[in-house]
Amino acid sequence: MALFGSSAESSKLVQFKAGRMNLRDKMVYADKRKGLVYMEYSPDRILVLKWSDRSDNQVELDLKLFPGEAEFKHIPQCTTGRVYLLRFKDTSRKYFFWMQESNESGDEALVTKV
Repeated sequence: MALFGSSAESSKLVQFKAGRMNLRDKMVYADKRKGLVYMEYSPDRILVLKWSDRSDNQVELDLKLFPGEAEFKHIPQCTTGRVYLLRFKDTSRKYFFWMQESNESGDEALVTKV
């Protein structure tokens, strides 16, 4: 690990390994790819949440977040994994993620930062 992170790394407010999930017929299904969720400020100082595929580092999800418009919470109904929901309060937009971090005990601290 470098002593000083690159500007891209140091600008990230929080990051964690997580895959995406797809909602079909009121059920969520895991996208098997390894992913990375991170939050950072855009050049115009807007908070963004991004998801990228870790195999090629391509950003596939890039969401602008404004204070109070969304919530990120654990979905306890899922018993086969650690699933989280990013829900926008004023719309029907929902994004599901499944944690890929090996240390489950760190989930709560990560979610608090989101």
